[in-house]
Amino acid sequence: MDDGIPEGRDGMTGSGTAAWLGAKRATHVARRPPWAGYVLGGIILVGGGTPLLIAMTVAFGASIPLLAFSLMYVVFGWMLIEKIKLARRGRNARLDLFQHGAVVTTHDGKAHTFGWDSVQVHQDVLHSRKNGITESSYVYTLIGEDGVALTIGDTRRTSTSRYAGIVTHVQGAEFTDPRQWGPAIVQAVSEAQLRRALEDVAHGQELIFNTIRLSLNGMEFKGQTLPWTRIREMRPVNGRLHVKEDGRRLLAMDVPVSSIPNFPVFYTVATRLHEATRQS
Repeated sequence: MDDGIPEGRDGMTGSGTAAWLGAKRATHVARRPPWAGYVLGGIILVGGGTPLLIAMTVAFGASIPLLAFSLMYVVFGWMLIEKIKLARRGRNARLDLFQHGAVVTTHDGKAHTFGWDSVQVHQDVLHSRKNGITESSYVYTLIGEDGVALTIGDTRRTSTSRYAGIVTHVQGAEFTDPRQWGPAIVQAVSEAQLRRALEDVAHGQELIFNTIRLSLNGMEFKGQTLPWTRIREMRPVNGRLHVKEDGRRLLAMDVPVSSIPNFPVFYTVATRLHEATRQS
């Protein structure tokens, strides 16, 4: 019987890599923090700021200069500590992408393995413009069947409290080239899970995507089912899923895309069910 799991799931190669993962597709190493800027900032703050602090204290008294410089030292110290944490998480960390899954090695040498056919991936991609330049932040949380959730990318803004099925959360590293490995992970998961999801829902099964359930009858959210025939429009807008209902001006559903695991799979299934119902 074909259970959708590659043969040899428990097997290992001579190098210690699970044989069922197949051929390696890519390897990404951890991104190094920009230490040069912080070293220079520290030299300027301590070397130039201390004499200025003394001069201002003599001229204006101690309270105002001490308060201002204390705040500067605290902010700089906090930023430096965050960079040290990032560097620590990235030490010896690596992301290996294979034909049938991924292996994320953390700084402590532990290898976390995820199969494309079973992993839940929450993608949180944020784009912002600053001084006319678009800056992007990439966060991906991979949840295995054992409930181990591993976050890679810009983990400074990670919040997994809204993700279901997590037993243990591990903060991974921020890897180089997120524009490559991020879409590669999402595409591999879609290729591995979409066909089965479509078959399951066609045979009357209910699909669960965190707080949202999909079925032939409609979309269920927070205990309420919205039939496909009543949904007027459904699309992602600025990182959120907007669902509009016939006869209502307010959104029937407004949830972050990042809260929906394997969003491309979810969205493809939901779109096909919606279109099939509206055309019938």
